[in-house]
Amino acid sequence: MGSLFSLDSPLMRGMSKIADLMILNLLFIVTCIPVITIGASMTAMHYVLIKLSRNEGSSVAQMYFKSFKENFAQSTILWLVNLAVIALCLLDVYIFFFTSNSMPPIVLMAVLAVAALLLMTCMYFYPLQARFINPVSKTIKNSFFVMILNFPQTVVMVLLYLLPFLLAYFAFFMIPMIFLFGISAPGYGSALLYKKVFLKLEPKQEEVTDDYAFHVELEKTDENE
Repeated sequence: MGSLFSLDSPLMRGMSKIADLMILNLLFIVTCIPVITIGASMTAMHYVLIKLSRNEGSSVAQMYFKSFKENFAQSTILWLVNLAVIALCLLDVYIFFFTSNSMPPIVLMAVLAVAALLLMTCMYFYPLQARFINPVSKTIKNSFFVMILNFPQTVVMVLLYLLPFLLAYFAFFMIPMIFLFGISAPGYGSALLYKKVFLKLEPKQEEVTDDYAFHVELEKTDENE
């Protein structure tokens, strides 16, 4: 019985993970000011999720705010790009419902397919920004290639992110659980999926000086440049 409740037991590790995800979800909600900080909050959340998926790090709050501060500028630019993609997709929805009769079906399907690919690309903006040091343009390009090369995992990620909305719609009593885990839990599931993808992109050996030093360079540059 004693070993069941020891700090290293599977039960206690699982409870600790659940507590970390709850704290992370609440941190995201508190810091996610519409338009202004959504990008930084998304990046900070994925920074912590990558650490949790690898059983690394310690304080969720410290890791979160470290990443939030360090990645604020680039994450905000990525969010503005993301916002433009969302606006484009809303335009596509308008076209689909109000002008679809005047548009050839093949063109309509192509437009919707492109919109879906763009949205799926945006899902990788924040994990890549959290994990790798790159210019914004490089992060966007890498997001597209990672999405295409890992398309089945990407589809599963989409389903994970949609799950809280479906639960809120069909099971209203789940709203409290969604408030506590509706963002971080799907994000954690996604981190378990893209963790293997990121490991392929990382250097074989990486020195991490402390719990919070967790960026790697995706591309090395010539020192003389």
